[in-house]
Amino acid sequence: MQLTLTLSGSGMQLLLLVSSLLLWENVSSKPTAMVPTEDLYTRLAELSHNTFILAADVYREFDLDFFDKTWITDRILPLCHTASIHTPENREEVHETKTEDLLKAMINVSISWKEPLKHLVSALTALPGASDSMGKKAADIKDRNLIILEGLQKIYNR
Repeated sequence: MQLTLTLSGSGMQLLLLVSSLLLWENVSSKPTAMVPTEDLYTRLAELSHNTFILAADVYREFDLDFFDKTWITDRILPLCHTASIHTPENREEVHETKTEDLLKAMINVSISWKEPLKHLVSALTALPGASDSMGKKAADIKDRNLIILEGLQKIYNR
């Protein structure tokens, strides 16, 4: 039985394959069609909503498993680290705010959550009694936040 590379024509096929791969070495794919801003906005709104639900699940699980512990019941929880970022309080304020300013605020809030989410993921993996599910959800939230941030920046730059 002959090996495939010793058959006539296999060397030529191998040469063509290697040369094709070399041509593609410095080429990266680039989408030819840009997603319309309205569609991107809709996708981001859905992703944001689903991420909120996931974050609420993590909070509920953490609350049930750890809130009754003495080390946390005596603590007064501080304001959220994003409290200094001005965001509209109600629908009326949203409608009165320029789109550019809303996007900047959303981008700033997303950026401000990058590091805390990294720390949350690593803390949950080290926390005795924390479920794997909670850790996976936190990692998913962290990843989704980055996707949301990227999408917001794309919309802002258009």
